[in-house]
Amino acid sequence: MPSISSIANNVINLCAENDVFYLESTLRFPKESIDEVKQVHEEGYFVRHRGGDSKGWMSCALHGWGKGPRPEYYRTMNPSGYGFTEEEVVYGWTELEEIAPRTKEFLLDNFDCSIMRRSRFMLLEPGGYIVAHKDGENRSISSAINVCLTQPKDCYLRRADTLEEVPFEPTKMFFYDNRVLHEAQNNSNENRFHFIIHGYGSDITRQNIVDSYEKKYGKIKL
Repeated sequence: MPSISSIANNVINLCAENDVFYLESTLRFPKESIDEVKQVHEEGYFVRHRGGDSKGWMSCALHGWGKGPRPEYYRTMNPSGYGFTEEEVVYGWTELEEIAPRTKEFLLDNFDCSIMRRSRFMLLEPGGYIVAHKDGENRSISSAINVCLTQPKDCYLRRADTLEEVPFEPTKMFFYDNRVLHEAQNNSNENRFHFIIHGYGSDITRQNIVDSYEKKYGKIKL
């Protein structure tokens, strides 16, 4: 019997070969996370993310890294983005764990958080946009997990070539290939809140990738 790691790698390869942009997870985020992200926003924790050719793109980390004794919510990029090496930082829960306990509980229940890197609340403000970009070269459906918390009308995350949109609905969770050229825009007058997870390469998540693929496309032929 092939290992779960081998089967998950097969799924990743199949998605790349068949140009699959997203894969809906069999897991759903807790509804309580919607109230929690709104509270995080109300308390002023969101900071500008990346910059460059974007507008209204904000973020804050529930689980992330810090240079000091505790991870810092405002470190929304990788350590290298701030001029630090991995050896100089510590990963763990930020102070947002006190505002978002149900979201933290869900992550603990469904991921190996001992190897987790950044797990962040994301905000695209009304009229905000993220210009077309890709976050790497080698195709991988497991390169990011994007969770929809709120999805106003006239809002999208889509491929820049085919304009295929990820069919977000509140609490739905998607594996998606951020190595495809993609863009986002919020044409509504409401905030769009999502949650993005990086660093989850454990057998727990590999099994979910396999389960999610088989629910959509049928049993994998080994």
